[in-house]
Parts: sequence; structure tokens; C-alpha cells
Amino acid sequence: MINIYITETLHNAETYFNRLDEASQERIKTFKLPLQQAQRITGDLLLKAALRKEGYFDYKVIYTPKLMLENNVAYISKSHSHNYVMVVITNELVGCDIELVKEVKIQKKVLALNELEVFNESENKDLTFMRYWTAKEAYIKYYGGLVKPYQNIVFNIAHQESSIWYGTIDDLYCYQTGFNGYVISTVTKSVKQINFNYLTINELLY
Repeated sequence: MINIYITETLHNAETYFNRLDEASQERIKTFKLPLQQAQRITGDLLLKAALRKEGYFDYKVIYTPKLMLENNVAYISKSHSHNYVMVVITNELVGCDIELVKEVKIQKKVLALNELEVFNESENKDLTFMRYWTAKEAYIKYYGGLVKPYQNIVFNIAHQESSIWYGTIDDLYCYQTGFNGYVISTVTKSVKQINFNYLTINELLY
């Protein structure tokens, strides 16, 4: 099962900075912009809350640079975009990404030729591009880095059910959905049942 946890970026995130361990605090200090720091603080708090809900009360998060739990007791991935932060927890390698649907102008640098054809024929080009972009970003996080150029990471949208899309990206499986004007993607080796959880600030800070 893939457990997706999502919450809003805390606008007063600095208030909760001292709730984080020393390693997290030092990492967050390297980000200079207030929004970047708020996203990372929220992300670390969300990860702690998600792991509590999963039953992991004594854990150590390792940045290798791929995010993982010590001894691989569970596999995790984090992402953030503007007003939202997400965390994914599952029992196999995973990558995730969340992005606000908006206009960008990097399609030719990112999309493969067949993807560019789909994009050009799309009625909602911003949404279509973000479906490709988040799939590729989740793929990169699955491996912990850019293993080949974006144009060589090919995402095939295989099936759609309402606002949920399924597809393949190389030999991996991709699940996507929309959320409040954002696109969410997760990439795993095999098909998994999806469990979506929205956490309130009270659940985040419990």
C-alpha cells in the first residue's frame, strides 16, 4: 500500500522550528528564503506525524541524498510546492512529486517527442505538462538523482479514471491525481493500493 500524506505549508512555520532535531534544524538553515524554510519545516513535521500514524515512533531519517529510514524499515519520499507539502510512505522504493498547475515554457527541454505531441494536442496544456513533469520528478526521486536526461525519461499515460491517472515510466509504475489545482505523482516498482490522507495542523503538531 502507498500511504500519501499531505498538508498545507505552515505560514508561521518558524514557530515550530525547535520541535525538530538538531540535524533537521541545521539542514533547514541552509535555505535562505522564508517560503523554502517554511516548506522544509512543514515537511519534517508532516513526516514525523505520518510516521507516528504508521507506527514508527523510534526512527532515524537519512539523507543519502535519497530520503530513507535507517535500516530500510520503510521507504519514504517528500515533496513540496507553494502551499502544500506531501510525504509518501510504503514498503518498497518510492518517489513522489507535487506541483502547482501553472504555465511554464520548458516543454521542449523536458518532454520526449511523443510526449510533446500529446502536449501540443492537449486542450489543457498546463495540466498535461505537469502530469509529465511530476512523473519525471518522482522518477528522479525514486532513484535519488537524475540518472538520465529528462527527455529520455518517458512517461506513458496508460489509463484514466476521473481525476486519477495511471501509467508507466520506464519499467516503473506511476499513479497520479489532482488536488486543489495541484498534480501529485508517485512512482514505485509495482502497482500498489493508494491511501490518501490529509492532515490538519492539529494532527501535524500532536
